[in-house]
Amino acid sequence: MLKVKNVSKVFAGKTVLETVSFELKPGGVVALLGENGAGKSTLMRIMSGFFEPETGTVELDELNLQKNRLEFLKKIAYVQETSSLYGDMCVYDFLRFASALRGLETEESEKRIKELVKILDLQAVLLQTAETLSKGFKKRVELAATLIGGPEVLLLDEPSEGLDPNQKSILRTIIKEYAKEHIVVISTHTLEDVEALASEVLLLHKGKLKINTSLEEFKTGAGDDLLASFRKITLD
Repeated sequence: MLKVKNVSKVFAGKTVLETVSFELKPGGVVALLGENGAGKSTLMRIMSGFFEPETGTVELDELNLQKNRLEFLKKIAYVQETSSLYGDMCVYDFLRFASALRGLETEESEKRIKELVKILDLQAVLLQTAETLSKGFKKRVELAATLIGGPEVLLLDEPSEGLDPNQKSILRTIIKEYAKEHIVVISTHTLEDVEALASEVLLLHKGKLKINTSLEEFKTGAGDDLLASFRKITLD
């Protein structure tokens, strides 16, 4: 179980997150929603250890992010919205690099790379450098590098951005399958992704957690309409 307890974050004197608390279990995709500036990316970065909160804690089972940082980070992975690939490194080398960072032995590394290349259809670009890839391929390579170590918690910021409809369909299938036994959180403005993927909703508004409920319960707030429910809360 992932527990976020009373997390707050301040930038330049402005409170971006205010005493945010929730608990997540494996078994379904959680959609993190909110308007621009609501604090979604900041919260994802705190959960991934990139930012330190002013107050509060993040825990995964018995591990505390602040007290057990290295052990915690071995169990969590974050794919941010902007590309984190090395432009002059080819896809295969990057996946080998990612597997080494996760501590995989050579045999296991090759097995996982082969599996993920097939699942994400990366064979055609395996020897291309990252700087030559389309945005859609970059997303898929980043996801492969993230999944290679089998993280218990997977955080995805705008996972379908830049993908064509076929690629989106493949990606959604992979995410939903992975979420059956892991904790998966997606931060997105694409309500189509929320409808297709999510079973739970966390909604941030002006740095505060306003909604923590099932997708179906959230939608009933405005006549079973996801967009209307979103607007009802964020346009106050």
